[in-house]
Amino acid sequence: MQQVWLNGNLDGSRLASAYDGLWEITTIGATFQLGKATGFNGYIDNARFEARAKNSTEILDDATLHVYYSFDDGSLTDNGPNGINGTASGRLSSTTGRVNQGLEFNSGSYMYYSYNPFYFLGISGYPFSIALWVKPAGSYRRQTLVFVDKLNDWCANLLVITSFGQLVAIGWNDATVAANGPILRFNIWTHVGYTYSTTNGIRLGLTTCSPGYGGAFTGALDEFYLYRRELTAAQIWALANP
Repeated sequence: MQQVWLNGNLDGSRLASAYDGLWEITTIGATFQLGKATGFNGYIDNARFEARAKNSTEILDDATLHVYYSFDDGSLTDNGPNGINGTASGRLSSTTGRVNQGLEFNSGSYMYYSYNPFYFLGISGYPFSIALWVKPAGSYRRQTLVFVDKLNDWCANLLVITSFGQLVAIGWNDATVAANGPILRFNIWTHVGYTYSTTNGIRLGLTTCSPGYGGAFTGALDEFYLYRRELTAAQIWALANP
């Protein structure tokens, strides 16, 4: 069976026998006919070869799982398909996580990137989903869990904790809109799921910079996922029950 997938969705398929030819010269970005190269105009990234047929779940993750950080052993390495590793500012330390190890934040420490890997968060109407485990510590105050900044353009505190300990998800629709969640308890792991699409808007689930929000987070995070699609309630539930 031959199949072609676009953005994680099956686009076409047909019955076909296995390739039984010999290895020849392989090219990426050009095809050769009668000794003449016909080049591709555009961009190609993250090209990989797998010596097996992937299933639909694996292909969907390849297409839409943007980053996944397990934070095991204090690592900021992206365990997803794109290799978008983070950089620490201040002291980030490994701690007991919800799943294996998590990452502890204190004294104003945070994780950042030297470039803009999350371009789609600034595209109007582009769906996305964020899922992570949170365990706040210290005292209730304004704290930021996820902050996105496009230099000299816009910025947004996507997930914050208010001075009353309430979880708030921020979105943009010509003005700041927010979905309010519950009060987060200290030293207790809570799973947070935040999804957005033009169909359903912002959905916050539990088991210009926004004024009045933001600040350094004190506590621990674990199992951070960012998708370029809207996850279903069942998919968020699966992440909350590893």
